[in-house]
Amino acid sequence: MSLQKLKWIAIFCFVFAMVVLLAGGFMSRDELPPYPGKVAGSDGNVLFQKSDILAGQDVYQRYGLMDHGSIWGHGSQRGPEFSAYTLHLIGNTVRDYWSVQDYQKSYRELDNLQKAVIDAKTIDEIKSNRYDPAKDTLTLTAAQAQSLEHIVQHWGKTFKEGERRYGFLPDTVPSDQERLQISRFFFWTAWVASTPRRANEPTYTNNWPPDRSIGNIPIPEVYFWSVGGLLVFLVSLGLFIFWVHHYGLWYGDARGASLAAILIDMPLTPSQFKAAKFFLVVVLLLLLQTSFGGLLAHYTVNPGSFWFPIVAAIIPYSLAKTWHLQLAIFWIATSWVASAIYLAPIIGGREPKKQGLLVQLLFVAILVVALGSLAGQMAGIKGLLGDWWFWFGHQGWEYLELGRAWQILLLAGLTAWLLIVYRAVMPHLQMGHKDEFNSLIWFYVLSAIFVVAFFGFGLFYGRGSHMTMADYWRWFVVHLWVEGIFEFFGVAAIAVLLVAMGLVTAKAALTIAYFTAAIVFLSGIIGTAHHFFWFGGPTYWLAWGTLFSSMEPIPLMGLVVRGMMEYKAIRSEGKDFPYKWPLYFLVASSFWNFLGAGIFGFLINLPIVNYYEHGTYLTMNHGHTALFGTYGMLSIALLLFAWRGLVKKEHWNDGILKLSFFGLNGGLMIMSFFTLFPVGLIQAWISFRDGLWAARDASFFERTTVLVLGNLRVIPDLIIIVLGVLPLAYFLFKTYPRLKAVEIKDGESVWDRMGVQL
Repeated sequence: MSLQKLKWIAIFCFVFAMVVLLAGGFMSRDELPPYPGKVAGSDGNVLFQKSDILAGQDVYQRYGLMDHGSIWGHGSQRGPEFSAYTLHLIGNTVRDYWSVQDYQKSYRELDNLQKAVIDAKTIDEIKSNRYDPAKDTLTLTAAQAQSLEHIVQHWGKTFKEGERRYGFLPDTVPSDQERLQISRFFFWTAWVASTPRRANEPTYTNNWPPDRSIGNIPIPEVYFWSVGGLLVFLVSLGLFIFWVHHYGLWYGDARGASLAAILIDMPLTPSQFKAAKFFLVVVLLLLLQTSFGGLLAHYTVNPGSFWFPIVAAIIPYSLAKTWHLQLAIFWIATSWVASAIYLAPIIGGREPKKQGLLVQLLFVAILVVALGSLAGQMAGIKGLLGDWWFWFGHQGWEYLELGRAWQILLLAGLTAWLLIVYRAVMPHLQMGHKDEFNSLIWFYVLSAIFVVAFFGFGLFYGRGSHMTMADYWRWFVVHLWVEGIFEFFGVAAIAVLLVAMGLVTAKAALTIAYFTAAIVFLSGIIGTAHHFFWFGGPTYWLAWGTLFSSMEPIPLMGLVVRGMMEYKAIRSEGKDFPYKWPLYFLVASSFWNFLGAGIFGFLINLPIVNYYEHGTYLTMNHGHTALFGTYGMLSIALLLFAWRGLVKKEHWNDGILKLSFFGLNGGLMIMSFFTLFPVGLIQAWISFRDGLWAARDASFFERTTVLVLGNLRVIPDLIIIVLGVLPLAYFLFKTYPRLKAVEIKDGESVWDRMGVQL
């Protein structure tokens, strides 16, 4: 198949996938769970209004509670599932109400036949939709109104006095008014999860969370599309294998390692020299991020406490989780920013005037946004920003916690980075070459443009947006940006690196890049819909999300396998290959992409599995192995590739990098298979047997098996930090004074200086 055809197939897949995802979101606007204008009791008295629900939603976001617990399964896995637990409280109250009314006994005192009658009556009452759209009024039964009182008491006490079993500190929500508002918001989320959208239809959340006691069981579509997902996976795998062998996608002559040898001795440009500081920041952010991961693991088995009490008092669980996620995004993104700055003059062949100054300004801007947003998140969670919390504090959405002002500044910084890189790459693109390498550079530039553009979807919702629509746009960033566009950029970056290292020809790299991008676009973009299964969206998301996300594990190892084939050939010839450890980290990224994003992702994406595991540690296991394993290892590969060209070759130390490689990957492997994955399996079983509320109850984490596995987590955490991150940090800081000299001036040709034509 020609490169031209592959390019147009990739373009078609992107356009088709975006049309499907955007059209689905547009049509779902009429299916959103309503915010009732008034919620009234059976006597007609107004209990609360829409403004109270939205105020409670603000409280939930202001104090970062999505990073402590979750709503409709989205959020942190250690704290309560607020909607599921609130629904459980409603069910208990309604059952007790009718037990006393009909039998003058509590529910526990009834015999089995009487319990069956009350259970049926309770389910019928909860499953009746008493919302009147014409009057914009939700009418509660006497039993439901009584449950509202119990919910206000329960959450009011929890957030005022604290609940150590869940890690809540006293005054987590500081005022009585805010505690009342968030209780009403939780009641609304439980009503949405238990109320049919229309007669004889599933609830607004497609019968999620699982809880047989209130009638929430999987709908037929869950089973049907699960089978469809397996079928699509098998068919896609078969076609992939056929295409790879039929078109020889992994084959072709290598370019040879001559370019790699040239880069080792190439003198630096001013912008490349200044890019080195970015990598020092990367490793410090990585160290801080993994340390907060260890703190979160400690909080899991020792909620709300630490060996040094001041730590737990200053850094509650929600703040530790917030920083853990934000630091991950920051260090990964910063590594990509710096590596692109390093590569740009090599690709473009010339150092633009004042490029070093622009890189220096970008460095300062990144530090300001990173430190400012982290400080703002702490201030927001502690209630120090008043009504400015959304703009400068904690925005309240997992992975997008940074305040809206910092989010806008970060987008501006990414845009500046794009322009800085483009002005350095532009000389090569302006030559008008029609060869494969030029097309590969355009592919790389386009992927960088997408990285910037798709981050902008995070601005499509605001304070007070409908929960369902806000989460729809949030996943455009969290999944579509991270798992789709990041993978697109990753494919482009890997392709450029393997060509630069001399392991594949530009034609072979571009062929696989187009091929992989087409499948990534088709599966990753529409596959975003698997996050919409239970969050208030229409049932059709079950079909789209299942069928296309089932394709995601397929295109994962092609290009790096080709690179390893060439590396093996180089080794067999006895040649010294200077980019050994950057390549190994690329291979590690591909391995974790296959295992973490592919296998673990596929495992939990089928609706029948996702229905019971959603909001458990199986999701957390997928998140760690996919984000840290895939994009983290890719980022370190990019870092080491650039650092290999920045540092004098006599100061390169393969031994310490070998220790870091096995420390990072070995620690992650132990964390996954011996802590996160087994806890997730147990949790999913409890969810299937007793309901999700039980799987997320504090009693689950107090089980002996879970406590033992939680305490064992200290082993992989220490391996990652002590044997992985610290050796890498030591290597970078030790060799930073050994950077090569800046010999190429502004406006000077890089390749003319080396006597090379790229």
